[in-house]
Amino acid sequence: MPMASLFIFIPKSQKAMKFLFPILAALMLLVSACSTENKYEADKHLTEVEKSQLLLTTIRYMGHLPKKGTQENKFDADFDEHYSTLAKEYTVEAYHQKDDYEYVLTTRIAPSLKEKKIAIGVKMQRNANGELTYYEEVFRTWKFEVPEMKEKGFMLFDKMVKGEDLSPYYPQNSGKEEFIEFPDQKVTFDIKERRWIMKGMDLFEM
Repeated sequence: MPMASLFIFIPKSQKAMKFLFPILAALMLLVSACSTENKYEADKHLTEVEKSQLLLTTIRYMGHLPKKGTQENKFDADFDEHYSTLAKEYTVEAYHQKDDYEYVLTTRIAPSLKEKKIAIGVKMQRNANGELTYYEEVFRTWKFEVPEMKEKGFMLFDKMVKGEDLSPYYPQNSGKEEFIEFPDQKVTFDIKERRWIMKGMDLFEM
């Protein structure tokens, strides 16, 4: 968000300050969110071809199984068309490289009367051949309208890149404000299996 200048008048009265403080806090949050989005915006780091390749590399983990597909056979060539089509429903929103890892924020449209999206925060590693050697979905958000998704998604992405604790944003800790849907108290991501699991139950599909 380009801002040529920002002038803030600070009133002396305590009553006026109480009125102005929430406005200033919201303004600072907005400026911070825009700065974070500008820093990580995928278009500044990846070409369209690179974004497409990234999605094709991860979609069999990130996306839902096809009909007659299982965790065991989802890499069969018979499902290539399904996953190629599915990858087009996802957008790479943010990207960052750090300590030999790639951090990615992707989004996809979620079923809703209004246009809403969910955001997925991924930490991954690829070898010289472009093959995944590490894949972890750090979080999946609730579905939000696009402006809210971008604000919350980029905020969580920034914290993920910095290695900060995201547990305050888990559903059991965030109160009435929604941020992360998974992980929660029952659902966690299994790094070895590269999928979400429900504690004490069979693996389930997202």
